[in-house]
Amino acid sequence: MTVRKLRIGSNSRLKAPAKLVCLESYWNERLLQTFSVKGFLEAMGPLRHPPLVVAHRFVESEQGLAYYTRRPDGVMWRHRELFDVPIYYLAFHGRPAAVASTLGRIGAARLCEAFAGYGRGGYRNLVYFAACNVLRGGRGVRFARQFIDATGVRAVVGYTTTVGWMDSLVADLLFLHRFYADAAPWKNLRRIFASVQRDYPRARRLGHTLVTKD
Repeated sequence: MTVRKLRIGSNSRLKAPAKLVCLESYWNERLLQTFSVKGFLEAMGPLRHPPLVVAHRFVESEQGLAYYTRRPDGVMWRHRELFDVPIYYLAFHGRPAAVASTLGRIGAARLCEAFAGYGRGGYRNLVYFAACNVLRGGRGVRFARQFIDATGVRAVVGYTTTVGWMDSLVADLLFLHRFYADAAPWKNLRRIFASVQRDYPRARRLGHTLVTKD
């Protein structure tokens, strides 16, 4: 079994590595239309130093998600440069405690399996569900706690309502930009999240939600 270990120096406790993994579903069947969050995320790259590097892949199914994420043989367990990625950004259609890929639903149990072990071994990371309704109601809250317990990640971010694509993307980009720009984002995670809701009030109406391990 692959074990990911991290030696944490004094500096690595502070600023997050300038890396982001985005796994995205295809949004519709319009083959002549390019529709993706990839360009928006990459546009943040030059805004910080060192520039933010975005690893992006389209995921069509539960099996496709596992191909990239699941230990011990998933792509992200075989490439050391991915071990310290602080944010995994999942851009999908959603429903309470699940996301919807092109070829079917990916439920709570499979999501927990896909990211099992990601927060172990000294790694600090979070999973950002850029999807409608994933954290909605009691089922969504239970999923967030279950996911954190199963994976060891520091936090989950997501939405409790059906959100507009651009409305939610504004909240996402604000959070991501401020997270990567912060000198100590894990220490200041709640403050960063609160600043998004303060400066972009629509985020609160969208049900933009942070659930932390502590």
